[in-house]
Amino acid sequence: MIAELAPIWLPGCVVDPEQRTVEVGWGRGALQMSAVVGVGEIVDRCRQLPKRRWPEQIESWLRAVVAEGELATDEHRYGDVAERQRALLVQRGWSARTAGPVADALLPFGDHFEVVVFIRTGSELRRLTVVRRSMLGLGDPGVPSPVRLTLAEIAGLEPREQNGISILSRDGDPLVSMAIVDRDNLLPQASIGAGVLIGVPRLSTVAYCPADAGQARADALARWVSDSYRGAPDQCSPDLFWLQGDQMVQVPVTLATPPAAVLPPALKPQPRRTWLRHLFGR
Repeated sequence: MIAELAPIWLPGCVVDPEQRTVEVGWGRGALQMSAVVGVGEIVDRCRQLPKRRWPEQIESWLRAVVAEGELATDEHRYGDVAERQRALLVQRGWSARTAGPVADALLPFGDHFEVVVFIRTGSELRRLTVVRRSMLGLGDPGVPSPVRLTLAEIAGLEPREQNGISILSRDGDPLVSMAIVDRDNLLPQASIGAGVLIGVPRLSTVAYCPADAGQARADALARWVSDSYRGAPDQCSPDLFWLQGDQMVQVPVTLATPPAAVLPPALKPQPRRTWLRHLFGR
């Protein structure tokens, strides 16, 4: 179907069914460019839909690929594209909910978050897609890691204390959410004792407290995260998580007003036992 329809929608494009690729072109005037792109992504997407919807999906994808090529050409005007890669930690599923016909370049991060790659172009962060990453050669060996480039940019963050809660933030900087990825340096408390209770209400804000600080502190953190998330232009997640070393689990928060954290038994204070109670089992 791609081989039959693509040349109608995009005259001059060439489909190779054996190699499962399509060559598309773009340009203005004498400046003409082209790229060969694998069709695996659109084939997989179509297989999840009724056959009657395949043509519209294929057309949208092809036109998006051409737009990606034009964008890749424009991005070279701003300098080394590889050095301008950045990564944002967002809520799991964010990319699927908001992406267009071409898939984002992303990395899964546990059960609750994902890391989406962007290109900094001027003052704008443009989402990097799988197609454009290939066009720009950003998947080649030796290309800088967007995660490392991002962590270097937030390495100097220092937490501020507010009513027993530690807050990492920088106004207008969506890279701050990546602090969870660099927990060894920016969140060393996560590997000490019971770890931390943590929230990422905004891309520019991470808040946490000791995981075993008790119910009152956990509730205060839940309220702070909820308030910070509500109405924020860079919302990330309204939830709380227990981060201990490399393990992260969600901590339920009630919908009451004010919200309260439902701590797992391991984080609840245990009643003290005197030696007499210990001897007689009381």
